Amino acid sequence: MSKQPIHILRQLKKGLAILLFFAVVCEIFFFPTLPNFFGCVMAVIAYWVFSFFLKEKYIRLFPFAFCVYVSMFMYRYLPLIATIVEGKPITYGFERPYQTFVYEIILFLVSSFAFYLACRKPRYTLKNNSIQKTLFQLKFFEITPSILWGIGLIGLFIRLYNFGVSDVEYGDVSGKFLQGLDYLMYAPLCLFFPSLLRIQYSNQKLLWIYSVCIFIVNIASNSRQSIMSPIAILLILSFFYVVIHNLKITTYISPVKILFLGLFSILAINLLSHLSLAMLHTRKIRDDVDKMELFEKTVETAQNETLMARLKAGKESRESGLITYKQGWTEHYVDNFILARYANMRITDETLYYAQRKGFANRQMQIEMAERILAIFPTPLLRLFGLYLDKNKMEYSRGDFLYGRGFGGYRVTSHVADGLATFGFWYFPIQFIAFFIMFKLLNSFVLYSRKGILYAPFALMNVFLFLGKFRNAQGISAEFSYIIRGFLQGVITYLIIFHMVRLALQLINPKLVKMKIQNL
Repeated sequence: MSKQPIHILRQLKKGLAILLFFAVVCEIFFFPTLPNFFGCVMAVIAYWVFSFFLKEKYIRLFPFAFCVYVSMFMYRYLPLIATIVEGKPITYGFERPYQTFVYEIILFLVSSFAFYLACRKPRYTLKNNSIQKTLFQLKFFEITPSILWGIGLIGLFIRLYNFGVSDVEYGDVSGKFLQGLDYLMYAPLCLFFPSLLRIQYSNQKLLWIYSVCIFIVNIASNSRQSIMSPIAILLILSFFYVVIHNLKITTYISPVKILFLGLFSILAINLLSHLSLAMLHTRKIRDDVDKMELFEKTVETAQNETLMARLKAGKESRESGLITYKQGWTEHYVDNFILARYANMRITDETLYYAQRKGFANRQMQIEMAERILAIFPTPLLRLFGLYLDKNKMEYSRGDFLYGRGFGGYRVTSHVADGLATFGFWYFPIQFIAFFIMFKLLNSFVLYSRKGILYAPFALMNVFLFLGKFRNAQGISAEFSYIIRGFLQGVITYLIIFHMVRLALQLINPKLVKMKIQNL
């Protein structure tokens, strides 16, 4: 490992500190209240702890677990930055600021300790565990450009097929299976950084054409998450590339390119926000028309300046007034839809309100959690043990159940509120164990060989999903789902597709699948 300073990390750490300093000063100056001060303390603690892990070792040796940990950091750091930029206090709309900040600090310290223990091995003692060795024997770490293209095209065909399928329900095994393979379409994006896979590839023009195609396809899906995915994957892989190769950002990218990328990023964010508003407007007809009609309607809406101005004015009008949690559910915190996915701490505040109303360690929440864990297992396996569970009745989220009425809205929930409402204060040690196991499983996607480190192609395709694992969604049940089924199902389905493509290409031309892999 290089002993030279990692310039990009040093610059990043300094930039985050400067940004935090100005945000704290502005918060105290413009919104001088004790709850806002507590919010600043939370952000400072989050930065201080995160800066300990912002090192080459963690990114090079444990990049996929690091992605998840970054999302945990962003959730405590970004709210202060995002609200200040929009001229709001960090406690905008809060009703329980002290409990929110204290519990979030505790959970971040718990998750940081889990990350530390899961990734604490120094380099000279690195050994592959039984999972890594098994994956190696199954050729999980092998790849060639041709196989990546084959996997990507299969993923693209699956995405196009899913366009013609209505919402997948519990019990629809084939539908769930295909829905979980959409990520395969991003496989060729890894070829922008072939050195991460220890392969060679140079046809950048074809890659850009393919990238534009999947971006357009994702717009047609009417999913804001989907249109963000290819961009985010490329940004995350770029960061990995710069850090792992120990590059100084100003030598890798010239100041002129940095300026160009900055301007492009601003334009891209504005474009995505514009498309996001158009998607929200056309989403109400998503179930009534096919994907091509939906795409045409979305583009038509985005090009209608009068309609877009009216939609924007309506959105601002709706968001200008705060409602209390007694009046109903609200998720409005920051206006930017991208930041709202990673910085919406008001969800913690709101769900804590409902958690306290239900009561911590609530029996109903525990029963629902037990049923949801059982629902993770395949129905045939449950019946084998004499367990009968109607999964079709579980078409609601943990947030819906916590809210207590209006099931079917798929409301998100926070880890803290969901955990406390279910387990009481036993939640924190339970969450620690769940995070530790999840980090360990993610670390198995890295193979330590005599000649260097190998990253699983499967994991590189999924880096954006890893970055979003701590977003407000299903709470701790998401970790249970990944540990019990998600990890194994992802590995098995990928290996099936990989070996199918490999076998097909081998029949065409054995040279297309030939790869020299290091010995363990």
